[in-house]
Amino acid sequence: MSIPSSAGGFKPTTTHDPKTTIKIWRPAAFLHANPPDLPPPYAVIILNQPIENHHLFMQVCRHASLIIAADGGLNRLRHLSLQHDIDLIPHAVCGDMDSVHADVLEHYSNLGTKVYQDPDQYSTDLTKCLRHLSSPEWKQYTFRHWDRYRTLSRQATVDDASTQSAVALDATLDLLVVGSLGGRADQAFSLIHHLYAVDEDPKIQCGDVYLLTPESVIFLLQKGRNRIYTPVAKALLGENVGIIPVAKPAVISTQGLEWDVWEWRTEFGKQVSTSNHVRSASVEVTTTERVLFTVDLGGVD
Repeated sequence: MSIPSSAGGFKPTTTHDPKTTIKIWRPAAFLHANPPDLPPPYAVIILNQPIENHHLFMQVCRHASLIIAADGGLNRLRHLSLQHDIDLIPHAVCGDMDSVHADVLEHYSNLGTKVYQDPDQYSTDLTKCLRHLSSPEWKQYTFRHWDRYRTLSRQATVDDASTQSAVALDATLDLLVVGSLGGRADQAFSLIHHLYAVDEDPKIQCGDVYLLTPESVIFLLQKGRNRIYTPVAKALLGENVGIIPVAKPAVISTQGLEWDVWEWRTEFGKQVSTSNHVRSASVEVTTTERVLFTVDLGGVD
């Protein structure tokens, strides 16, 4: 991690106005093989990239409310199913259908997978999936799963700000995008772009968006205070984290890391926080701009 010798400095602890709203993040919620409580409803989107860890993939799909393949992602799922004798039928496939194989599409269509073909060449297959999830048809599905969650989950009786706000905000689904930053560089940058673009597209209504790669969970922290629950001791997450100012420079303060900073300016080409380490059950990051947060996976297999 690059640490400045001046300008900002360090404080051993940080203090905050208790009235300030805190954005809650739970990147490990969908990594439990047998979660103590049902995770809030979330959708899994399968991209057209190799599924390198099929155990992890099946684990996150096990409790998903919706599973959607982005065009050729259906080919990846079919290959995995044949290779490991996995019986997983996605709820839908979305895209312009220029990548999915005809026989694969017919196979899953016959099993009940809904096909949404969108010929728009000015949006990616991932964007098409995100927009379809915001359609009235899938909204009704989302409401049903939130009703089930509130009925069955012990968390429903807890004054959990993140849960209550999600219910209030039209019961949106969190999204877990299964992909990789390896391979083609342009596709890697496209995935990062989508994390930023979700908030800017009026046609997309969703909860928190997480990108799950074979080695990390990546998400976009919002301006202001963010609290990330990091159960490293449970081996769901690893200790290595990064805070990356992709879009524009930011001033950040942190608490719960090995090398905490206070009012520290971070900017590409100057200083960026990478290879820091989690040292608490939760990490707080206060930031003046949206920044990318990465944390590696623990012993999930």
